[in-house]
Amino acid sequence: MEVYEAIRKRRTVREFLDQEVDFEAIKRILEAGNQAPTWNHNRNWSYIILRTKEEKEYAFEYAKKLADKFDAEKYLNAPRPYPTTLAQKMYGYAMPRQYTMLRDAPYVVIPVFKCKELNGESVSKLNPFSTIWCVIENIFLAATAEGLVCSMRIPLNEEHDLVKAKLKVPPTYRIPVFIGIGYADPNERALEQNVADLEKQLHYGRWK
Repeated sequence: MEVYEAIRKRRTVREFLDQEVDFEAIKRILEAGNQAPTWNHNRNWSYIILRTKEEKEYAFEYAKKLADKFDAEKYLNAPRPYPTTLAQKMYGYAMPRQYTMLRDAPYVVIPVFKCKELNGESVSKLNPFSTIWCVIENIFLAATAEGLVCSMRIPLNEEHDLVKAKLKVPPTYRIPVFIGIGYADPNERALEQNVADLEKQLHYGRWK
């Protein structure tokens, strides 16, 4: 698949088909992740692969509790002094699926990167975090090129530490995201997307 086509087709899903995925495709996807730029040239990344229902249930207990207690109807129909926004509609759809979109994916990939702590004092100190997201975007695009799709959950602070401990991730590594990979359910509801106007985003020479 040509790169611009993969960029156009790449999307986040929350419903997967119950269809096996060839693990060789997963390895090709992760090899694409490894081609990402790296700030220190060491590529201090690893990948935890979850395959069984039991592994996913164990790892994502926190996400399940969060999803189970979320009342989407109450959230979406709460009185507001303004119309429900697109972001709120997406949140209302996504939250109840935060666990199932990982449990039902044939594979869950958890990239980890070497970084004792995130330091946001300056942008340059976020280099380890920035480069792992280059890895993640390569994974998304490679999955698209393979005819697959991804779900994505960024762990909350407490959740991050709980999953890290459960999966015995070394203290010097951090988890940026949980990625479900599989075949898209064609019956999943397509959500409205905001389309950016590039001409309004361009600033020449300076902001104004």
